[in-house]
Amino acid sequence: MDILGAMSNLKKFLTITEAAGYLKVSKTSLRRWTNNGGLPCYRVGLRNERRFLLSDLVVFMSDSSKSISQDDSSSIVALSKYNQPRKHVCTYYKSSRDQWQKFRTFFLEHVNNPKSKVVYIFAGEEADVKNLIKFEGLNPDDLIERGLLTLCSTNESYLLGREFDIDRMLNFWKEIIKDATKGGIKKLLLTGEMGWASSGAKGCELLIPYEEALDNFLQGHAWVTVVCQYPVHQFSGSIVYDNLCIHTQIQ
Repeated sequence: MDILGAMSNLKKFLTITEAAGYLKVSKTSLRRWTNNGGLPCYRVGLRNERRFLLSDLVVFMSDSSKSISQDDSSSIVALSKYNQPRKHVCTYYKSSRDQWQKFRTFFLEHVNNPKSKVVYIFAGEEADVKNLIKFEGLNPDDLIERGLLTLCSTNESYLLGREFDIDRMLNFWKEIIKDATKGGIKKLLLTGEMGWASSGAKGCELLIPYEEALDNFLQGHAWVTVVCQYPVHQFSGSIVYDNLCIHTQIQ
C-alpha cells in the first residue's frame, strides 16, 4: 500500500466490535477506557453508538507500556495514566436505609468542609432528607442558611414540566457549578435520586445517553463529585449493566 493509501486507511472509522477485534480486547474494556477518557471515540446516530478512528487505536496501542490482553486487569492499570480525574458514582440500593448508608460517606466528607457544598435532588419529601441529616447530628436548616446545602425536588430539576430533557439538565448542573466557582467552593457534591427515570415520563428513555453526556462533561472537573442514587428494583438488567459501563465507581 502506498503512503497516501496508508494515511487514508488510518482515517477509517470502526464499530465497537471491530475496534475490540483490532485491539484484541472485550467491548466492556473498550467502554471502560472510553468512559475514563483514555481512548477517544465518536458518537453517531440516534442511539449515540461509539465509533473509533483507526489512527486513534494505533496511537493508543503504541503508547501503552504493556500489551493488552482479553479482560486483563493489569492492562487497565498500565493504561491508568490516561484516566481523567473525574468522580461519577452510581449507588444501587434496596431500601431507604441502604440508600443513606451508601451515600452518607460522600455527604459527611463534603458537608463538614466549609469550602464544600452539597446539592441534593430528592424524589420524595424534603422532610425525609432533612431527618436523615439530623440523625447525623447536623442541622439541615443551618447548612442551607450557610450555603453549604441546597435541596431540590425532582419536579424542579429532572422532570421540570413533567418531562426530561438532556440539555436542560446539563445546563442545570452547569449553572450550579458556575455559581459554586464564583462562591469560592473547592469541593462540590451533586446527587440525585434516580427513581424518576422509571416513571414513564416523557424523555425517561434518554437516561443512558444523559449519563454518558454527564460523564463526558465531568472530565476536567476533578473537584466535582456526582452520585447517582438508583433504586435497583426499579430498573432492568440492561440499564444496570449500561450504568456499570458509564460510571467510574459503583456501590
